[in-house]
Amino acid sequence: MNSVTTRKITKDDKEIFFEMSRDFYSCGAAHKPIPEENRINFWKELVSGNFITGYIIEFNGETAGYALIAFYASQEYGGKIALLDELYIKPAFRGQGIAKKVFKAVETSGIVACRLEAEPTNVRAIKLYESLGYEKFDYIQMSKKIKGKSGE
Repeated sequence: MNSVTTRKITKDDKEIFFEMSRDFYSCGAAHKPIPEENRINFWKELVSGNFITGYIIEFNGETAGYALIAFYASQEYGGKIALLDELYIKPAFRGQGIAKKVFKAVETSGIVACRLEAEPTNVRAIKLYESLGYEKFDYIQMSKKIKGKSGE
C-alpha cells in the first residue's frame, strides 16, 4: 500500500527544500522565478515557525514534495483559515494521489476554509483544485512589495 506522510520542515531540510523550491518557481506553477536572496530570507521565516509552517511530504519513505501553509482568522468565513501558499510534488511522484491526501489532511485540521492561488496557465493544478471542490473568485488579488530595512 502506498503511504503518504508529512512532517514539519526542520533546519536539516534546507538543501532539499531549496532544490524543490527552485523547481517550483521555474516550472510554471508560480508567477516567476524568485531571487535566491528571497529564498534565503524566506527560509529564516519558515524555520522560525512564526508565520508559516512548512511540511516535507514523503511517499513510501521518499521525499516527494513540500507544502507551505499559513493560518489566519477570517470574519467572512467565521474562523480559522488555512492559506495553502505552496504545494509542490516532484514530477516523478505526480499522478499518484499525493496532493489529494495533502488536501485532506489540511481540510481536516480544524479549519473552516482553505484558500490557495494558482497561475491561470497551471491547468493541471486548477483541474485538481476544482475536482476537490475549490471555486474561483471573481475579484482581483493585489499586493505591494514593501522594501525592508536591508533595502531589498
